[in-house]
Amino acid sequence: MRINAREGTMQRAELFGKPVLFSASPVDRDTVPRGWHCYDLCGGYRAPEVPRTLEDEAVVNYTGTVLSPLPLKKPETRERQLRGQFMLHEERMTLEQFCREERLEYPADTRKYIPRPASPEEAGLFYALPREKDAELGAVGHVRLDFGDSGKGFYTTWWPRGPEELNTPEFRTELDEVVNELREGVLKDRGSMRRYCYGHGGEIEGGWRQNYGYIVETEHYRYCLRCAPGKGDYDGYLTAFDKRAQEMQQAQKDEKAMTMGGMSL
Repeated sequence: MRINAREGTMQRAELFGKPVLFSASPVDRDTVPRGWHCYDLCGGYRAPEVPRTLEDEAVVNYTGTVLSPLPLKKPETRERQLRGQFMLHEERMTLEQFCREERLEYPADTRKYIPRPASPEEAGLFYALPREKDAELGAVGHVRLDFGDSGKGFYTTWWPRGPEELNTPEFRTELDEVVNELREGVLKDRGSMRRYCYGHGGEIEGGWRQNYGYIVETEHYRYCLRCAPGKGDYDGYLTAFDKRAQEMQQAQKDEKAMTMGGMSL
């Protein structure tokens, strides 16, 4: 399981003469603050457990991850040789403690829409529902997502599932904001989605391959993201429910039940 860059405890280290934080477990890239840099250390073929190179993301011989406030290699280069310029210290600390000791400003979490893994009981929200169930839950519609053959594209199709009056300018604005923010993490590309799912849980039943469910809650809407990264089918679906419409449906049901109860007296 990957650790949260903001919440996890890491080990103080020096790399190329710069202070960094080291984790023996992979760091969740989606939790790395904007402007910070995250790299993997990799071992050599003869001694795979000994860090030899710095890479954006390890393919083989992973030996740890470093978090740095400064870039440690050129973006266009695949790797950088350590050449003995990596030193671990015993001291363990969080990112906030590291910033305090290095007199760095602790980066604020600017994310507005943070997905949470779905529970098994919520699995039904991520698949097609009968029309009456959509109305009961205030379904607005869903976005069908696909990364294309390359896994790097981003193609979307909108499917309405509720009354047109639910598809308001307010909703469309927020939907765009949610998708744009998720594009920086789980929806960046197929590889990012696959890594996100493997590191965040959220397994749900259904589908011919393993599906994962995540929920984003806002004041008036609930967004349910179903992920099934892989070529040969759509990579995901983002379904939107209007909480106010759901509350109105429930109020109408309660009123009807009270009326029916009164008639039976």
